[in-house]
This record gives sequence, structure tokens and C-alpha cells, in this order.
Amino acid sequence: MIMIVKRICLHICIYSLFFTFFNSNVQAKEIKNSVIVSLKDLVASPKLYLNKKVEIEGDFNSFSSLSLDYQKAQKDSKEYIGIILSRPDEPEIPLVELKISVPLEMFKNDNISIEYGDKLHLTSKVYAVALGEPWLEVKSLEVIKKAIKEEK
Repeated sequence: MIMIVKRICLHICIYSLFFTFFNSNVQAKEIKNSVIVSLKDLVASPKLYLNKKVEIEGDFNSFSSLSLDYQKAQKDSKEYIGIILSRPDEPEIPLVELKISVPLEMFKNDNISIEYGDKLHLTSKVYAVALGEPWLEVKSLEVIKKAIKEEK
């Protein structure tokens, strides 16, 4: 009887390790199967990236509701928050042509805090092209450089 219990425990441990390893590899592959694209290229040719995972970098400009509650590319404002990045060539001007939705859980669970000017690295899926613009759902968000605060 003890041998049977030991054998069952061994099998459970092996399956648990296998399951954990398999899931972590799947997640890693998903992130690796993304396309690194510039903000300009993504906005200029959004249909090329439709239903693809993309990696972009840009400076955070503001929070917004532009990417939420639009019927053809709807993300619920109770579950998502929109963010706007700055234009790469003119950092003071928001790049409103790029609609980015971030799950609210990401800010709660991952303890992410972003401020104007922070450089972000986003891995996202282009889930729609509506009004000729790319609509992204963020899968991962990383602050790669905090903005330098000016003293007044």
C-alpha cells in the first residue's frame, strides 16, 4: 500500500513539473512570436499587423478613453484603460491614431505605475483595424526608463 502511495505521489510530481514547464514554454514562445515594429510603421500600415503580436516602444503621454467602448473595436471600460503614447518625432504631441487598451488587472496585479514621459515597452496584439487605425490589446507592459522629473 505504501509503495502505491509513493508511486502516485511521484507521478503527481512529474506531471506537475511537466505541466509547469510546458506552460512556461508556451508563454515564452508567444512573446517570442511577436513582430518588433516602429510606431510610425504600425500607424502607417495597420492592416499588415492585424491579428499579430507586436512589440513597440514609446513614451507614455496620457491615459485616455479613446480605445474603449467603440462598437467596432470594443473594450469594456470596466476592464480596460486606454493609454496614449507620444509621437516619436514630436514628444509633446500625443499619437492618438494608435489605440491602446491595457487590462486594468495589469496595473493592480503587476503594481505598474507610469507617468508622463516614461519610456514603455509594450507587447500587444493588434486585434482590430477600425477607422483606418490600429487597435491594440496589451499583453505585457514594462517601464524601461522612468522620465526625469523637472524641479520647479
